[in-house]
Amino acid sequence: MEKALQNRLLYFFVALFIITNLGFYKTYLVHFPTFEGFAAVYHIHGMLAMAWILMLIAQAYLIRANKYELHKLIGKLSYIVFPLFLASLFFVAKEAYFRNIKKMPQADALAQMPLGGTIDIFFLGLAFAFAMVYKKNVGFHMRFMASTGLAILGPGLGRFLFAFLNLPGPVGGIIMLICTIIVPIVWLIMDIKNKKSAFPMGFYVFVAFCMNAAGIGSHSAIWQGFAKWWVETLY
Repeated sequence: MEKALQNRLLYFFVALFIITNLGFYKTYLVHFPTFEGFAAVYHIHGMLAMAWILMLIAQAYLIRANKYELHKLIGKLSYIVFPLFLASLFFVAKEAYFRNIKKMPQADALAQMPLGGTIDIFFLGLAFAFAMVYKKNVGFHMRFMASTGLAILGPGLGRFLFAFLNLPGPVGGIIMLICTIIVPIVWLIMDIKNKKSAFPMGFYVFVAFCMNAAGIGSHSAIWQGFAKWWVETLY
């Protein structure tokens, strides 16, 4: 099962690369070469995101090709690339907040923060940290790395469905739900059925539900209080 999973992950990471580029074509890439209206932080974030996705593809291929030493060498670069990617996500979220606060009440701008990457920083950071902690446990390491890909999938997939394909909201929403929630739940169930640890995919499913709950309850006193503290302390 694990060998078949490794092969499927390679296909998934390649699909992630394609979907992300198509998704951001109409909303970002089409503005090449001037990119008028886009702050420099978006370019940096985009390059780091692409670098990470390409690293996921390379690492999955190297494992499949039994090139373990090169896999380890590239893996060491992740200690540089991924923290920089998270830092860029922080500044993108900051830029999005200050853009929103100019055109809407603060409560609405705070409510938009779950969509702007604020929660993703914690999600991705934890997934990467667990992947590194369990790097000698192939099953855990592979699933936590896949979790970073699943988390990154959302923004590109959303733009691909709604901006590139122009799908109706309900149709696109169902596809988003299937790809980012249902598939991981099925993966979790299959792991349990095959007597694998539920921890890695259970972690992803739990945090994904928390992120969706934060988005749904973004006008609640709890989220508004946390988001306001975040802005006042870090922005």
